[in-house]
Amino acid sequence: MAYETRRVLDQIDLRIPAGESLCLCGANGAGKSTLMRIVAGLLQPTDGTIRVEGHDICKNPQAVKAILGVISHKSMLYPDLTVAENLAFVAQLYGVPNRQKRVSQLLEEVGLAGYRYDKTSILSRGMLQRLAICRAVVHQPKVLLADEPFTGLDTQACRHLVEVLRQFSDNGGTVIMTTHETNYGIQCCDRFVVLDNTKLIFDSPAEKIDREKFIQDYLSYARDSHE
Repeated sequence: MAYETRRVLDQIDLRIPAGESLCLCGANGAGKSTLMRIVAGLLQPTDGTIRVEGHDICKNPQAVKAILGVISHKSMLYPDLTVAENLAFVAQLYGVPNRQKRVSQLLEEVGLAGYRYDKTSILSRGMLQRLAICRAVVHQPKVLLADEPFTGLDTQACRHLVEVLRQFSDNGGTVIMTTHETNYGIQCCDRFVVLDNTKLIFDSPAEKIDREKFIQDYLSYARDSHE
């Protein structure tokens, strides 16, 4: 992947089995967000192929988007709609059957049932993130993209998000996450890769990582392992 003359991703070969939870790490500018945007169908790669569940993202983007859910540090919610209306709107876009039942189920699961008729604009940051999670999974996607999802959350909200991501992968879903908060990433991901200067320099199962060293300085840990 290149922007004009500047290469952003260089010879990335990454295969993620169904049901795996992968944490993508790297310094700012390493290419993490670009890779996530390509997988989400928001950017077209200048070369190479991206397949999700067998679908080529360039040739069949709608099929890929139908099985993706996205969580980021931005809520992607409409502040003037109520909590329930936000979810019902997304559910309608994806053609979710029994929409009201699905909305009620999700709001109960995240503890927002009592806010279903409130405008989203009144919610705290932690509540917004819980609603954003509901938005991402309302259509029961097979793959969940989480781009810096812990940004701005308090400790309780971060722990809740860790549980959500764990449960999603335990139920057979695939998670691809970027985060600088490796102390939380290490709790919910079973594989870690590191991008550095546009290249993939580290790829390891979580059980083979020295967690304390990785949390302290994942980039140095990855570079030392790469040498």
